[in-house]
Amino acid sequence: MKRLLSLLLLIGLFTGCKTTPEVENMLIPRIMVESRGTQYGALRGKAYKLPVSGTEIIADREPVITEKDILNVELVQVEMGLALLIEMNDAGARALYRASVTDRGSRLVFTTNDQAIGARRIDGVINDGKLYTFVEVKDDEMGPLVLDIKASLAALRRSR
Repeated sequence: MKRLLSLLLLIGLFTGCKTTPEVENMLIPRIMVESRGTQYGALRGKAYKLPVSGTEIIADREPVITEKDILNVELVQVEMGLALLIEMNDAGARALYRASVTDRGSRLVFTTNDQAIGARRIDGVINDGKLYTFVEVKDDEMGPLVLDIKASLAALRRSR
């Protein structure tokens, strides 16, 4: 009887242990910086096209901020409407600061799953690790977008 109870307890422990849960709509957020020129006549970056405005931006191939640098994404109301607040960890804050100093005047492109959904011109130094950006998503879709990004970031953290 004791063996049976021990076996059932052991089976219960193993079936209760799960790896990271699947996220229904996994969105990998990254921030790219607009490329500033050419190298020997060839573009060095990748073209991103915003979904609503159709604006095309050539950005560097390597992201300035990756999903591992993003701590949180929030939906915030600002004077001009709904925006995203993207909060970085220390490494992400340093990378964002460097980009905001060296690439002033360029645009930061916010992507999910390598598709551009928003862009913001660098108009000053960003030294607090917080990036506010507008995205080309309908207002009623922004809440689910933020929730999907948060769930994706949490799942990625658990899988490390």
